[in-house]
Amino acid sequence: MSRYSYDDMPPEGYREKHRGSGRMTAAIASIGVLLTLIAVIIYLLFAPQKEASEEDPGRISSIAVTPAQPEIIESMEQSVELPQASEAPREERIVAASDRFQQIPFTDYTVQDGDTLTSVAESFSLSTSTIVSVNGLTETTLEAGMVLRIPPVNGTLYEVEEGDTLSAIASMRNPELSASDLAALNGKPYTAVVPGDEIFIPAPGTLVQSSAHIFSSPLPGGTVIARFGDLVDGHPLDGIVISSAPGSAVLAAADGVVVDLFSDDEFGRSVRLLHENGYTTDYHALEFISVKVSQSVEAGDEIGAVGTMNGIFSEPAVVFVTEQNSVPLGPENLTDF
Repeated sequence: MSRYSYDDMPPEGYREKHRGSGRMTAAIASIGVLLTLIAVIIYLLFAPQKEASEEDPGRISSIAVTPAQPEIIESMEQSVELPQASEAPREERIVAASDRFQQIPFTDYTVQDGDTLTSVAESFSLSTSTIVSVNGLTETTLEAGMVLRIPPVNGTLYEVEEGDTLSAIASMRNPELSASDLAALNGKPYTAVVPGDEIFIPAPGTLVQSSAHIFSSPLPGGTVIARFGDLVDGHPLDGIVISSAPGSAVLAAADGVVVDLFSDDEFGRSVRLLHENGYTTDYHALEFISVKVSQSVEAGDEIGAVGTMNGIFSEPAVVFVTEQNSVPLGPENLTDF
């Protein structure tokens, strides 16, 4: 019996028809899969990315970063305490040595047999204390062959210590001398000193001024109430203060020319005269001024009057300043009062 002999045998042409229908179905399925794949690719390419959730272990959660506050470093002025500036001593401004004196010449003396400290001192008209000080003697007994330094006048040898100034040394040892005088007497061109320097200070009343006074007093009969280097209103004085009766005439201290009329920050109305050899004189704290710029004056001519409105001094006074080539010099050393 053949395979299709029964009632369920497919009709004629069934097999070819069924085979064609299967091919079409497969083609349609392939196209559908292809379209689906293209759609997925398009979605992945153009769809917005979804933020990862905290539960998604495959993604790293975003981390909130708080910017660190910058560390503020204070400026040097704030973090470092700087030393306060102080008024430099006059000597530290390098004032020129005085022209009143020459360097003191020392001589050497070799001790002979029989010499004593007293006999050597007497032979040179000096005190024994001067010989001891200048030579740094610790004993009064002299030995033959010793060489002693002998100054021409009595005085002491002082070794400069930290913080010393020639002005302070002069004030303590011989107020008759200024810092610039001590510089000249010790062969220094300027008044600056350093620890270890040895300064010879002549005893008061032992020196004779080597040059005549250059200036006359701007206030004859007046009284000096403050001297060169004294503190006035917290600052060292560049001149001297001379008091006199209110309205007293202030005179030119030497022949010269009026080069400036000005108001000083501390002392008010002022006059400046120019003299020979680079000297100038200033007259501060005047009540009024009676000269003009470029006017020639002679020593003794009136240039103004003693002020009465000065708030710094307790009495009417004039501040008298002398300089040479802009270097302040002690007026008391140059002026015949």
